[in-house]
Amino acid sequence: MSPVRTYEVEVLYDVPRIEEKLIIRALMNLGIKPKLTTVKDTPLIFKDNAPSVCVVRPMSMYRAAYSAAVRESSGSFTINSSEAIIACGDKVLTLSKLAAAGLRIPKSIVALTIHSAEEAYKLIGLPLVDKPPIGGWGRLVSLISDETAYRSLLEHREMMTSQQLKTHIIQEYIKTPGRDIRAIILDNQLLGAIYRYKQENEWRSNVALGAKAVGFRPDEELTEFCIKAANAIKGVFVSVDVLESDGYFLNEVNGVPEFKAFIGAAKRNVAVDLAEYIVKVLKR
Repeated sequence: MSPVRTYEVEVLYDVPRIEEKLIIRALMNLGIKPKLTTVKDTPLIFKDNAPSVCVVRPMSMYRAAYSAAVRESSGSFTINSSEAIIACGDKVLTLSKLAAAGLRIPKSIVALTIHSAEEAYKLIGLPLVDKPPIGGWGRLVSLISDETAYRSLLEHREMMTSQQLKTHIIQEYIKTPGRDIRAIILDNQLLGAIYRYKQENEWRSNVALGAKAVGFRPDEELTEFCIKAANAIKGVFVSVDVLESDGYFLNEVNGVPEFKAFIGAAKRNVAVDLAEYIVKVLKR
C-alpha cells in the first residue's frame, strides 16, 4: 500500500525569489497549499513520505539536482528531474545531449587543461567565446578577440581550484542582431518567446546584465527547435536560449528557469501554466 501523503505538492528552494512566490501563489489560487522547504535549513531524507509532486527551485545546480534525487527516491514526480537538472546545469552535458539529438549548436570544443585550450583556440579561431561548464547570468563567459587576452584568461582560470572552472568550453562567436531569444517550454508546449536585447557596450544578452526583454510571436521552426531541445535533456519545464545568425543555434537550456522578465515581456504568467500542469499530474 502506498503511504498517505500529508502534502500533494512541495516547493523546494534555497532563496525565495519572485518566481517561487508566483508559483506558490498560483498553486494556492487553485486550492493547493504546497509544502515549502528551504533546502539550506531542512535535511532531506531518502525514502521519506514526500509529496506526490515536487517543484525543484534551488538556485544552486547541485542543491537542485540533489534535492530532486532525494525526492525521486520516495517516488515523487519532480519538476525537473535530477537527470534534467544536471544535464542543464553542466554546459558540457547540455551541448553533448543537444549535439547527440542532431540539433544545431555553435562549433564547440571542450578543453580539460590549459594545454588543450591552447590547441582548441587554434582550431576555433578568433573571435571566440570561452566559458566554464558551470555558471549562470553570463559569469565567467568571455569574448576573446586577440591571443594575448586569451592567454591571460587561461592563466587566470588555471589558478582556480575547481576542475569545472579549469575546464573550458571554447566556441565560435555567433554574430547576432544584438539580441538572443529565450523560450519557455512546459510539457512539450512552447509557452512563449522573448527577445533579449543587449545593452550598449555589452555583448551578452542576459537580463541580469541589463538586457531589455521584448515579447514576440515565434515561428513554427523556432517552436519545433526549442521543443526538441527540451526533449533532448528530458526537461518538463525549461527555458531555452537561442542565437540567431543565418538560422537558429541552441545556446543553453535551463533546468530551473527564471521567468520574471519573461512574464512582463511575453504577457503570459507561466507560474499559472505550471500550477495548472501540476493539477493535471495529480489527477493522473
